[in-house]
Amino acid sequence: MLVVPGARANMIGSRLGVIAIGVVAPCLLSPPFEAKAEPAPIERLLHAGPAARATLSDVSSIEPFLDGYAAAAMADQYPPGMMVAVATRDQVFVKAYGAANLGTGEKATPETLFRIASISKTFVWIAVTMLAEEGKLNLDTDVNSYLKTVKVKEKFGRPVTLNDLMAHRPGFEDTIGDFFQFDKGRTIEEALIKTRPSRVAPPGERTSYSNWGTGLAAQIVADVSGVPYDEFVSTRILAPLGMNSTIQHDPSSIAGEARNAVGLDERLAAPHKIEAGAPVVMRHDALDPLHAAGAIALDAHDAGRWLQFLLNDGLAMSGRDRGKRLISPEAFTLMRLRAFRDRTGAPDFAHGFMETEIAGRTTFGHGGTLSGFISDMTIMPSLGVGVFVAVNGAERPRLPDLVSRAILEQFAGEYSYPSKWLVPADEELKKAAKSVAGVYLGNRRVWSKFEKIAALGSDIKIAARDDGSVVVSAGGASKRYYPLARDVWTDRSRDRLFIHRNQDGSVKRIAFAMGTDTAEPVSFVDSSAGFYTAIGLVAGFSLLAFLGAWRRQGREVATSGAGRWLSAGHALVAFIWLAFLGIIGWATTILGAKELAELQADGWPPTSLLAVQIAAHVAALGGIAAVAGLVPVFARSGWSIWRKAHYVLFAAACLFAVYELWTWRLIVSANSGG
Repeated sequence: MLVVPGARANMIGSRLGVIAIGVVAPCLLSPPFEAKAEPAPIERLLHAGPAARATLSDVSSIEPFLDGYAAAAMADQYPPGMMVAVATRDQVFVKAYGAANLGTGEKATPETLFRIASISKTFVWIAVTMLAEEGKLNLDTDVNSYLKTVKVKEKFGRPVTLNDLMAHRPGFEDTIGDFFQFDKGRTIEEALIKTRPSRVAPPGERTSYSNWGTGLAAQIVADVSGVPYDEFVSTRILAPLGMNSTIQHDPSSIAGEARNAVGLDERLAAPHKIEAGAPVVMRHDALDPLHAAGAIALDAHDAGRWLQFLLNDGLAMSGRDRGKRLISPEAFTLMRLRAFRDRTGAPDFAHGFMETEIAGRTTFGHGGTLSGFISDMTIMPSLGVGVFVAVNGAERPRLPDLVSRAILEQFAGEYSYPSKWLVPADEELKKAAKSVAGVYLGNRRVWSKFEKIAALGSDIKIAARDDGSVVVSAGGASKRYYPLARDVWTDRSRDRLFIHRNQDGSVKRIAFAMGTDTAEPVSFVDSSAGFYTAIGLVAGFSLLAFLGAWRRQGREVATSGAGRWLSAGHALVAFIWLAFLGIIGWATTILGAKELAELQADGWPPTSLLAVQIAAHVAALGGIAAVAGLVPVFARSGWSIWRKAHYVLFAAACLFAVYELWTWRLIVSANSGG
């Protein structure tokens, strides 16, 4: 099963999952949070208290703390390796731990490259800011005015702007097909057009993390600057900063050709997964040609250079342009302001950077995950310090997030205990908690295509407690949020839950997961429970149809000639529904253990998934035929009243199931890939 990571992941491909699993398992997508009733041993180590020798005057003083962390985290050789860069405005400390490749025994060093996944997006937003400062872009202008070939379709009477893209609020549905373009021979523009998502919400209203939207912003950079996006990044950002150990494309082992500078692919750490209880080397994810949103890999030295550039508000502290400003401090000030101010007290995007809080101080950063890689970059401007952590093994909890937070807490001399912020739960707060209780579905999902089924089982359930706290559950994991203010709750780390309300006071949507996602309340028939109930009912009545046929064998029963034909039709439709469930189980077995890279190697959509889609359409036709059979059953079957009653219930279950198949786009929809 392809696991979706925690709050700061936002990984490329995290929304893919194994779609067939969602039909039969209630937890296809892992939740955007995880249970933290008691800190894990590693977390207790990370928060053991301020390290006496960790001071900002000597950033390397954090090394003893890091050494202890690495020893604990890698006691079982997972993750295999870790890269860390800690920077102030004038110092950089780097170190690497563990193995770059367990298959070869190669050790990780500060010169080992780690893929940083969605942190790659920060380069897109810096490029956009550069062009905006030069007067070539306006963040509030319709993006179509800058695009030469790719266009955003008109809808809602409102254009999509760069401010919308930078806040992940363009109103696009999620995409899957963009991860299956690497072997199609398409240009970036052609791939963007092929995978263009539907607009499902007015821009600016709903946060829904969008890899495609970031790719579109990169194309805007290319169209406005007149050079390909990767060339712009190389000449305007990497070379001036001396980031000579940074690559922007898939390694040659995946691309089939060398797309990066000579020698850099060979320094790339191998991704790892857990197999039979032990980490093993796996295949790299393929992201080209839509590489801008997550293909960058770099070493610890370049991670430190990137941190210093961001800490010094656009000043190059190394490289060819050392001492020069690539962006003005005024532009950086704008980047750290939110374009949307509707989420007071909760995390959100500040022009492409996640704004949140650690130890009572505002932080900016980004996280990322690919198959076999997890990374986190967090900057605390008030202390002038930043941390960049990457590991070459996907695991839970997200260790880079934990170590980044812990390092910053060491320097701040304060641990992020929420008790400092909690307010007494008065009646108003308790009432607010009760009002948010219900079932929600995340907005980061496919809405219009077959892959919508990937969201099945990802329902978010919120329950209110008497003390004004709320318990948020999904995928078998739960997290408790405590009241911070009206409509704002905080957990034990740095995630917060924020409630957007309608004018009548009812809940419109919730914001969560470090501000990267929102979710909206759903009715029973639009929830996963509705789908499972419908499929369970039709399966149950199908089995009863065969049980009834078995009981009637050799017995005299009331029927007519037409009734015998109707009996055969009833049995056929029941068999079709049971066969549909069997095909789902088969597809689950085939796809259940595959990672994104393996699915990419097989091609999209896989044969087993096509079989599910075909079987769903056959089952839907059978269900419609069953409903149509109600009239002849009552008029011409000659059946007993009890048998007719059973058929009515069977037909009703079929109709409910057909509605759910349509609701979840298993029927009458196209695939995203190809």
